[in-house]
Amino acid sequence: MINISDIFLPSCKVKAYTPEGSRIIKDYLETNYDIEVTGCCKINYKSFTGKDRIVYLCNSCAAHTEESTPSNMISLWELIDQDDNFDFPDYSGRKMAIQDCWRSYDRKSQQVAIRSLLEKMNIEVEEMDENFEKTRFCGISTLKDLPIISGKLAPRRFTEDAEGLFLPHSEEDKQRLMEKHCQEIHSDEVICYCTACIEGISLGEKKGYHLLDVLLGLVKLY
Repeated sequence: MINISDIFLPSCKVKAYTPEGSRIIKDYLETNYDIEVTGCCKINYKSFTGKDRIVYLCNSCAAHTEESTPSNMISLWELIDQDDNFDFPDYSGRKMAIQDCWRSYDRKSQQVAIRSLLEKMNIEVEEMDENFEKTRFCGISTLKDLPIISGKLAPRRFTEDAEGLFLPHSEEDKQRLMEKHCQEIHSDEVICYCTACIEGISLGEKKGYHLLDVLLGLVKLY
């Protein structure tokens, strides 16, 4: 058992996208860590202090919390990558693309940990030209107006660093841009760590998987 004191943000969107994965990861964290599983970041951020370490799953949760409180941050992916006892599924050298999310463009330690997890699952990774800090992709979420609460809680991430993003597009333009993006991906299957990225990848007619489901062996890769 690893004894640390953390607070886990489970992500409302991830809970809605993969209820089973959310339940399993909650059980894993509560069993192996001295951790408090809290609720929505938009409400609970006010209770965090500089003595807390926030374990995040969603990059919006990370931005909201990081800019609104003095808390320390670590991604769930980094935490699991450090766990020598985690039971990784084996995907037998399956080649898949990895889609980096714009919301995490400057979170290098998280991006590196994700690649480490994919290697431990025996996945051959297709890297995109616009990866790591170069990524500007977040599905169709950046092709429409920015939610007011995100601009309020994380103005640096979602306003100052978002030049040219969060501009309304027609449904036809969203479809066209997602198809154009996916045409540059050779693999039919794409691993994402953001629900908005999965939505965009699916709209572009590729098969998107959330990293949490892949990590927990909840998807069957065809």
